Amino acid sequence: MSERAPSTEPTPAFWADGGEHPGSQYYRALVDAVDGGVFQLDGANRLVAIDDVLLELTGHDRAAVLDEPVSVLLETDAVPHFERRVRAQADDREPESETAGAGANGRSVATLELDLRTVDGATVPCEVRLNVFWIDEGESDSQSENERHEGDANESRHRRRAVIGIVRERDERAGEEGDDGVEYRHDDAQEYAATTPVPDDPGSLVPVLDEADVGIFVLDADRQVAWANETIEQYFGLERAALLGRDKLRVVEESIRDRTADPEGFRDTVLATYDGTDRERFECRVTAGEDRDERWLEHRSRPIESGPYAGGRIECYYDVTDRHRRIDQLRRLNAAVRDWIEADSNEAAAERACRSLRETLGLEINGVFTYDSERDALRPLRQSEPAANLFEEPPTFERGEGIAWRVFESGEPELFADVRSDPDVYNPDTPIRSELVLPVGDYGVVIAGSRQRDAFDEGDLSLAAIAASSLEAAFDRIETERRLQRRKHDLETELSEILGRISDGFYALDEEWRFTHVNERAEELLGYPREELVGEVVWDVFPGGTRSELIDRYHEAMETQRSISWERYSGSLDIWMEIQIYPSETGLSVYFRDITERRERQRKLEEREQRYRTLAENFPNGVVTLYDEDLRYTLADGKAFEDIPQSAADLEGQRPSEVFPTPVAAELEEMFAKSFDGERLVRKIEYEGQVWRVQTAPITDEDGTILSGMAIGQDVTERKRYERRLEASNERLEQFAYAASHDLQEPLRMVTSYLQLLEHRYADDLDDDAQEFIEFAVDGAERMREMIDGLLEYSRIETQGEPLEPVDLEAVLADVRQDLGLRIEESDADIVAESLPRVRGDAGQLRQVFQNLLDNAIEYSGDGAPTVEISATREGAMWRLSVADDGIGIDPDETDRVFEVFQRLHSREEHAGTGIGLTLCKRIVERHDGEIRIDSSPGEGTTVSVTLPAVAEDGQEDDEGKGESDTEPETE
Repeated sequence: MSERAPSTEPTPAFWADGGEHPGSQYYRALVDAVDGGVFQLDGANRLVAIDDVLLELTGHDRAAVLDEPVSVLLETDAVPHFERRVRAQADDREPESETAGAGANGRSVATLELDLRTVDGATVPCEVRLNVFWIDEGESDSQSENERHEGDANESRHRRRAVIGIVRERDERAGEEGDDGVEYRHDDAQEYAATTPVPDDPGSLVPVLDEADVGIFVLDADRQVAWANETIEQYFGLERAALLGRDKLRVVEESIRDRTADPEGFRDTVLATYDGTDRERFECRVTAGEDRDERWLEHRSRPIESGPYAGGRIECYYDVTDRHRRIDQLRRLNAAVRDWIEADSNEAAAERACRSLRETLGLEINGVFTYDSERDALRPLRQSEPAANLFEEPPTFERGEGIAWRVFESGEPELFADVRSDPDVYNPDTPIRSELVLPVGDYGVVIAGSRQRDAFDEGDLSLAAIAASSLEAAFDRIETERRLQRRKHDLETELSEILGRISDGFYALDEEWRFTHVNERAEELLGYPREELVGEVVWDVFPGGTRSELIDRYHEAMETQRSISWERYSGSLDIWMEIQIYPSETGLSVYFRDITERRERQRKLEEREQRYRTLAENFPNGVVTLYDEDLRYTLADGKAFEDIPQSAADLEGQRPSEVFPTPVAAELEEMFAKSFDGERLVRKIEYEGQVWRVQTAPITDEDGTILSGMAIGQDVTERKRYERRLEASNERLEQFAYAASHDLQEPLRMVTSYLQLLEHRYADDLDDDAQEFIEFAVDGAERMREMIDGLLEYSRIETQGEPLEPVDLEAVLADVRQDLGLRIEESDADIVAESLPRVRGDAGQLRQVFQNLLDNAIEYSGDGAPTVEISATREGAMWRLSVADDGIGIDPDETDRVFEVFQRLHSREEHAGTGIGLTLCKRIVERHDGEIRIDSSPGEGTTVSVTLPAVAEDGQEDDEGKGESDTEPETE
């Protein structure tokens, strides 16, 4: 940067072209490292310094703009806003006393979005980071005459206001994710690089750079910290004195890295920049602490190629917290706007907008005002809760009243640091200080306010403008929909009236209900010639009308003077009629037609539609479609549309080739075409990783004429898996039946033999032996019954189980505890269970599994009181349930055999049972697509693990277990 330096000033000016203080060259290099154009203003907002980048951006000559008002660089509309923000910053940051100095300044930096004006009149959208502060220096000779006589009223003899601005093009910021959007001025930095060490007192440049709102590290060739500004202290909560002379690597490791959200990532990224030779950039988040605020920083660095620190590096940290906050607000606002658009009324849209303005943009006090054409005023539609609490009754702005009406007419949003200062303010005593007023097209305005002065900036205005524009879009959609509905209704009414006059029966009645006119079609339908009707009272000719709704409808039409249309069956004429009556001051015009055939067709169509609907309901995993001779879908329905990318609406009006991939579409269109040749086809088609059973058939009328085609697509993927499971089940059942028949022979023979002994030997008199034989017989029969019961129970697991649905295992366990209550009490068993989950299953069968496992744990507990522990662990889409006991255990070699039918590891004298319990458990678990296993060792207890499917989130359970149907559809 440079500044014109009048020869009359003995003290060197900031960044003067000649006779610079040696330290000025060094600080110039630091300022030139700041990305973007940089300028400085005096107290009268005149340019006293401007860098080459800003000159190149605007095309101005340095000599032509120095000592000129800053307005020479700005678009005319931007000048008042810029000056307001300078005044606001100056008021907020003025030292409390004349001796407070620069150190008393606040650290707030204003970020504005303004348009610069180039020398040839072009507009350049830019972002300006504006820093206003005060410098203690006395009234030096270097202070210009303009500053002494035209300076801000806040300035004094011993304090001078300074304004530093950093300008960056807005389109350049849009490309900040990559490297191409940033220009580092290597040549400028080299041109101004210092050739001497930094002096202890570099003059007034130190506070200038300290107030630039950019944290700066300067490293020498040995990577030691040669200099850091006050902003570094603020951003990282560090003391500069403790940094100077230290190795930067140690500073990062010992002082900085743990102050960031990602210590390892920050350290690795910073250290990686030291290995490069070019500029580097990245972002990091500094965490909050007692000595620092949480903020996002953008790191930029480049090597120093000349001067006293050649071989070193300069690192700059820009505060981009506001950018991150704005991005997050914009993302959340976009999500909220989708909810506004779906509103069905302006009130609902405004309600949602007020809530989003408060919750998303932080505009606590806000309201939506819409134009009332009848009153010619802006009336409150909705407001936020804080606004309602602040204003007992929100204002209504009559034409020309207040800023709201000005914005509504101009269509331009306005931002006020202090709305009371505006001459158009509606209420000069309003508790609101800062205010945003935004137009909502022709609908009204959005107003947001704060009780704090200067609470909003350009970023708030931009986001609020997006919200207002989105609300306008929501209102547009609602208005368009209402207009279309009204137009649709009008067109339908008009068309109905036109069609009703074509080939309809017509007669006219006067105010005394006498026929005044009857057309030929009416004669045919009513069965009377015109001559016998005209002049007669309708109720005398057709007395049955007085006992039906006909007389009530006629009176209603005359009394309300509104047309009425309805359908009725006439018993006297034995026809269905559609009647339309149009009242006038002198009587009624009645149009009617015989719709008996139409009603019959409608009845048949309704029956057919009902069949289709029933068909779709019976195919929960399928779709039902109708198509015409052009192979275009005319109707589509079915729940399986939830499982494919296309919706039913996507299909209607389209050919398969327009909605499905080529291989699928080609096969479907071939099947559709053959429907009109009278063919019925069934094929399997794979689509979206699923197997579909597609049936096509023609639909005919009573005469056999093909009217259209119908296709039914059924997802049989699960059925295929079910069939494979069924095949395996049948194989096991066969093995089971063989084993059962073999084992049943022994008890059956025993029953037969002993009963024969009873019959032959002890027929007359039963002694003790006979009693014993009877006991044997009973025992054998009992065992036979138990085995048969087990067989039946095993065979019914798959066929008589309930559909799988969410089951609370806590409730299942509670029921089992109750069932085994006596056994638990007698054995003094201690059963400990963790919190158990909900699973998809058959509650009755799962209860049987738990009862068998707990009963086994108690039965095989050994001599001591049994302890049983039940736990649950999530494994992906399954839950693993474990039942562990401290009983006698099982030989690991026998753990598979216990799941086989009627396999026992102990004699009946030792432990009762049939040996089918664990077999049933395994069969039930397999039905649930789970697994069961045993982990055990003799004397060390046993753990039985079972896996069961977890319940999907938000109640979205799968449809497994629901039946399918192969029923052929009726097509006639």
